[in-house]
Amino acid sequence: MSKPPKTQGEGPRSEPEIIPPDHAERGTEHVRVHIVKPGPLGVILVTLTVGLLLAVLLVLLMGAFLFLLPLAVLVATGVIIVGLLRFYFRQS
Repeated sequence: MSKPPKTQGEGPRSEPEIIPPDHAERGTEHVRVHIVKPGPLGVILVTLTVGLLLAVLLVLLMGAFLFLLPLAVLVATGVIIVGLLRFYFRQS
């Protein structure tokens, strides 16, 4: 059921290939990425963007809820009326 523990003599199955920077392939593209801390303006813009997206999502969800609520009330009313009519006509 469980794997047997590794013994000390057992090594890795393959060795990783380490390529020094001088011997990299000639066709490769070098991309430098600079990561900096966001400034106050960046934090404000990200906060406003996230807030705007959440507001749009809330409006869409509330719109769907307000559209489906009368539909659910109509279906529930119809089920109640059909149930009462079935009960009334069985009594006769």
